[in-house]
Amino acid sequence: MLESGETEVADRVTQRESTRSVSATAWSDERDPQPFDPYADSPAEGILWFDVEGSADPAAVLDLLEPFCDGLQREMLDDLLCRDDIPEGRRWQDGKVRLASSFAVYAPEARKDGGLTPKFTSSSEAVYEPVELLAGENWLITRWHDGCLYRGARAVEDGLSPVSRDALREAISRRWQAKGGGTAGDLGVLVMHELALTYAPAQRRFHMALEDWELNLYGPDAGARVSSESERSLHDLWGACARLRDWLNPLNVPGLRHDLDKAWLPVGDHEEVIEVDERVDIALKELAALGDKLRNSFHLLHIQKSEEQRERNERLQRRIEILAPIFVVPTLVVGFYGANTWVPGEHRHWGFLVMVAAIVVLTCITAAVLWATSRRHREGMARREARRTP
Repeated sequence: MLESGETEVADRVTQRESTRSVSATAWSDERDPQPFDPYADSPAEGILWFDVEGSADPAAVLDLLEPFCDGLQREMLDDLLCRDDIPEGRRWQDGKVRLASSFAVYAPEARKDGGLTPKFTSSSEAVYEPVELLAGENWLITRWHDGCLYRGARAVEDGLSPVSRDALREAISRRWQAKGGGTAGDLGVLVMHELALTYAPAQRRFHMALEDWELNLYGPDAGARVSSESERSLHDLWGACARLRDWLNPLNVPGLRHDLDKAWLPVGDHEEVIEVDERVDIALKELAALGDKLRNSFHLLHIQKSEEQRERNERLQRRIEILAPIFVVPTLVVGFYGANTWVPGEHRHWGFLVMVAAIVVLTCITAAVLWATSRRHREGMARREARRTP
């Protein structure tokens, strides 16, 4: 049977195991961020940043962080640890504690570089990494949720381990030291700033994909017909832009530039808030311009498909025009021999042979004339098309 002291040690070990996914750093104005152990006897100084990784029990995290985070409640951690479909913020205690949702978006091939290195390959695919930030007076808690790969507006792979967290820490540390520190909310906005740097490259990739689509459809090597793959690519691009716009819109808070209290987190540095808001505004503006181009592309696609349908109808009509005279000749000959008057070979066997020979010969002559006429028409169309092509 365990003694009371041994029981206490065992409980602490169990609690440590349940919260081993929580990393902690202390951020001061004078020095680089320092990692610390939340179980240490002496509390750390400065702004405390706790990052929750992997699967963590909210109750265990609350027991661990409550002594360091004044005003922290279970409801706040539940929201933090739950991944939102799109960014969503909340406030508690008259805005002293705030939850902000942000995200990183990057090309799938950028995962090996931490997701923050721009990749300008034209594609409608993008990985979204949601990031939740909870800030109080002198503490910040973050949670990087699993990423999800989207092709257009469709999720094709979920449960991707987040990679952007470690890549942005060094940049945040440099900006924190350059600004001379700040509040926990300011530290959180620095995180949002680094995440916002991924928005412009994402929409540029979509723009490049649209340009490639137009070149493939209307370039000199384009095919005569609109393929189902080409049409699906355009729909994927539209879905990709809509997805990014839906994630950006909640971050575009009205009146943010004139009222600091409207900021996502309790901050003191209004300039940094405005800078993040400006990046969001620029991304939304570029997406709106890209949306206009996509509408024009859909219009061109509609025209192209209508032209293809018209050409198919014309080809069918030309076939009918060719076949109709061929059937007219036998009809005329048979009708001639069916007249109630005298005809050559009437009531003779050779008269039937004359009728068949007349049908064959006249039909062949008619078909030859029609074929030659159709060939001259096609050659004339080809010459006119060659003169129009630069």
